[in-house]
Amino acid sequence: MDTGMRLKYNRIKRKMSVEDLASGILLPKELKKIEAGLKEPALKELEALCKKLSIPLAPKDNPVGKVLVRNFKSLLLHPQNKAKIMEQYADIQDHPLLHADEDIELEYYIQQIRFFIVTGDLDSADEKMKDVERLKEFMTQEQFYLFQKYVGNYQYIISDFENAMKTYLLAEKIAPKTISGSEMGDLCYSIGLTATQLWEISLGVKYSEMALHIYQQEFVPKRIVECHLLIANNARRLGNFKTAKEHYKHAFNIGMKIDNEILKFTTEYNYGYFYFQCQKYNKAIAHLENALKYIPTEFTSDILRDFCVLIKCFIEVGDFESAKKRLNDGHSIIKEKNLSLNSPSNSQFKEIYNEFICLTHFINDEIENFENYFISHLLPILQSHNKYFEIGFYYDQLGNSYLKMEEYKKSAIMLRKSSNAYKHLLNIAEE
Repeated sequence: MDTGMRLKYNRIKRKMSVEDLASGILLPKELKKIEAGLKEPALKELEALCKKLSIPLAPKDNPVGKVLVRNFKSLLLHPQNKAKIMEQYADIQDHPLLHADEDIELEYYIQQIRFFIVTGDLDSADEKMKDVERLKEFMTQEQFYLFQKYVGNYQYIISDFENAMKTYLLAEKIAPKTISGSEMGDLCYSIGLTATQLWEISLGVKYSEMALHIYQQEFVPKRIVECHLLIANNARRLGNFKTAKEHYKHAFNIGMKIDNEILKFTTEYNYGYFYFQCQKYNKAIAHLENALKYIPTEFTSDILRDFCVLIKCFIEVGDFESAKKRLNDGHSIIKEKNLSLNSPSNSQFKEIYNEFICLTHFINDEIENFENYFISHLLPILQSHNKYFEIGFYYDQLGNSYLKMEEYKKSAIMLRKSSNAYKHLLNIAEE
């Protein structure tokens, strides 16, 4: 940054007005000219302004600061070990060379946004985004690109998928040609993931395949697996089970060779869910049970999600004893961790918790409670997420239950609703 930009950057960073900084040194209009690069300050004026801002007269060459930020940025690009990331951040966060010059400091601030998102500190991420937003005019093209992408990451995490997509697509437009392949792959993967959440299937496939191609060239195994899973999930939604199975198989074969327990869980779970939708319940059960070997106990939401699909598989094969066992396992976790719908959580947990309670009523043969809970609590959530396969499953269970109770009219209504849900799913896939 030139002299005027340095003064303006540090003034804005400190939330000082032009009048505050100029007071007792020079006229505010003269400071504006200096900040705009229309005038060079006199030495005495520059010394006074820098003293007031607590900055040196000129930035020094800062190779160590550049290395610190570059290493921090590299660690965050494909985060696998949060503990390691937090450990490195603790080592560097108070390092004076990260603030020795404005360019390094701004780059560091931008990377802090990503750090807070990766480590789940969303309040700090939001606060840092607001701070950095005020400094946008000082960013290089690459810095502005990264800032936009990280804002998109934040929006995605809080389930604001519409705005996340807009932000990611803007980042794609302004992406400089100098960014690395892995960085571009990360953006393509993020767009593919967001499009999948929005059920924009063709867009999801397009960007997932772009990301996969980049990661295969860069050889990033973790992301290769994640791209295969994303493509497979979209193919499954389209009813293209042959393509889906191919990509699930690729993800499984690669994922099992990587030392990443969460990735192994995700791969096994998705493979299991695929077989559940294909009505190959025994294969689904094998993968879903195996998935539980890899998931840490603190990942409560994922464990309950696995239990829910397992229970549905056991229901389909008539193994109610195994269904009750997994139901009891889930309730033990809920009791141990004192969980409820009022627990601080995200929308995914609320859906899983509601589904688990719904299944509890069904397994306990509380059909009236099952129907009421499904209609009032679970159905609206499933509809909002386009989960019509699950809607079809629950209406089918209601229909069969009323059939056994010889309430044929109710049974026919529920089975018709089940059929309509599956038809609706096909209509979405064809759009």
